[in-house]
Amino acid sequence: MKKKAIIIGVSALLIYLLMSSKSFSAPTKSNKIRQCDPFGCGAFGASRGVRKHEGEDYAIDPGEKVLSPISGTVTRIAYPYASDLSYKGVEIKNADYTVKIFYMLATAKIGSTVKAGDVIGTAQDIAKKYGPAMVNHIHVEIRNKAGKLIQPSTLF
Repeated sequence: MKKKAIIIGVSALLIYLLMSSKSFSAPTKSNKIRQCDPFGCGAFGASRGVRKHEGEDYAIDPGEKVLSPISGTVTRIAYPYASDLSYKGVEIKNADYTVKIFYMLATAKIGSTVKAGDVIGTAQDIAKKYGPAMVNHIHVEIRNKAGKLIQPSTLF
């Protein structure tokens, strides 16, 4: 009888852990990483001259919906260019991750709670800034609670 109780208890624990595990969502419907264009490549760690690309760029059409990759709280509106505040982004945090997404207009407000897969905004036209050779995309950057960069596509 004790063996059955232990098996039932362990099974219940496993089910609980599976159901309560962190969930992630791709930030775009297509979930396609931007390939290389004259301005660089969209892959995590791609060369950016003297530095490495700290996120991944997901190809998206301007005006297309951007989805939250994690459940968490919108903590701020972010600006990728100090000299051009027309391009924006959003930061979302939870206990385990901080996500920044650039080149989008947020519809989610600061302080609001979002779930993975919720619509949080619409993509901007980044090709307006760089010209038609730039593939339109959003930039997604994820850090764990220790501040270490994580390749976004490994979570989706």
